[in-house]
Amino acid sequence: MMFTCSSCSSFVPPKLSVCPACRAEVVHSTGARVVAGVLTLAGGSVFAMTLTACYGAINEPYYPDSGTTGDAPSSCTAATDTDADGYCGAEDCDDTNASIHVGATETIGDGVDSDCGGGDGTDL
Repeated sequence: MMFTCSSCSSFVPPKLSVCPACRAEVVHSTGARVVAGVLTLAGGSVFAMTLTACYGAINEPYYPDSGTTGDAPSSCTAATDTDADGYCGAEDCDDTNASIHVGATETIGDGVDSDCGGGDGTDL
């Protein structure tokens, strides 16, 4: 956000105390600086929301330590992963069958949604 010089009505960046056009001393009040900071944050938030609305949100978290996406590898325990395939929660749409989980190979026409994509091969 730019401020206006009271002498010449030129724009003055918030970090300058002298107008670049007329060299008049400019005093930015604390309130004006706070408002400028809030507006800068709000503008960044609006920009981020616009990008999300246009391009969509990231739908899978990335875990740099493991190089994988989806649920964190360490999040599954014997109590939460009953079929012991290493997939839990939303990543495992059938926790009674170890061959059914996100990323599994889908066999079209077998009547089983093996990759949790919402259908038997229709999601390919």
